Amino acid sequence: MDLEAAKDTYHRIRIARAVENFNRKGFDAHHFQTGAEAVEHFFSQVDKKDSVGHGGSDTLRQLAVLDRLRTGGYNFLDRYVFGPPYDEQLEIRRKNLCADAFVASSNAVSIGGALVNIDGDGNRVAALAFGPRHVHLFVGRNKLCDDLESAMHRARHFASAALAIQWGMNTPCAKTAFCHDCASPHRVCSYVSIVEHCAPVGRIKLYFINEDLGM
Repeated sequence: MDLEAAKDTYHRIRIARAVENFNRKGFDAHHFQTGAEAVEHFFSQVDKKDSVGHGGSDTLRQLAVLDRLRTGGYNFLDRYVFGPPYDEQLEIRRKNLCADAFVASSNAVSIGGALVNIDGDGNRVAALAFGPRHVHLFVGRNKLCDDLESAMHRARHFASAALAIQWGMNTPCAKTAFCHDCASPHRVCSYVSIVEHCAPVGRIKLYFINEDLGM
């Protein structure tokens, strides 16, 4: 077996373990070899008359999910049609929390079956907990962590710090690439969420993809 085939098999084994554990905990988890397969599955689950909200996500942009929602005749609650000032986005963000479907990614997931997410203003972690009828999460293999502790470390010290760097924020982590639990008004990690069971059963749908995606 060559190197790429061995790496592919390694990740498939890890994803299969995660899918089994998440399904045992009430999630609706699926394994896809490619992002394109996961995208087609997602769109087969969404009716064009249903409202669709979203969280901020490089994964969704990489997979062109948002572009397809914009151009495909969907009832898409697109927060990006407004300017970056928070007040301009507030109303549509509130509507996102009552959507029929909410699509996003996750900062980190543990093989044992926990979602770990950190938000600046909490819109995504709020949607995970309650509001939208269904939540759809696209998860690249790079987000998969051995346990809850390593998932927390990834979300806080990698994903959040890298996002601050990407956005050019004036925070300590943007300078050191490591969380300082700072008191900066510009910090991107105000709300921390751990979801270890899905209630009601099947509400949160996980699309594990054997590709590196997002932050």
